[in-house]
Amino acid sequence: MKIWQKALDYFVTGMGFGAIIYLVILGVTYENIGDLRVPLNSVFIVFVCSGLIGELSFLFETTLSYFWALILHLIGTFVLFSIMMLLNHWLINWQTLLIFVITYAIIWLIIRLIQEKDIRRINRQIKKRNG
Repeated sequence: MKIWQKALDYFVTGMGFGAIIYLVILGVTYENIGDLRVPLNSVFIVFVCSGLIGELSFLFETTLSYFWALILHLIGTFVLFSIMMLLNHWLINWQTLLIFVITYAIIWLIIRLIQEKDIRRINRQIKKRNG
């Protein structure tokens, strides 16, 4: 796969996760806030920052250990999250930080489960060919 295709895949995947999280947060807070008006520039900023977070996934394809790749990914994700919050003039407090940590953990759990499912599928195919 060409590098630009892989970069586009990472970007689109990041945008997808970001969009889902953004919609869930809007849906959960709607009851507490009332009628929400979502500016188009906020949506654009969420998409771009989420896409850039997806780009950070390249760290897991380097020679870095998984631990260091994860640490750098977490730091980069937090920086981009903070930029998104600041550009949208959204409050950064302990609640938003808690949401960040929980969301990061949930996304990594989902990704790990998908990876494990793919590995099991590939292993079954290999056994089928060899058997």
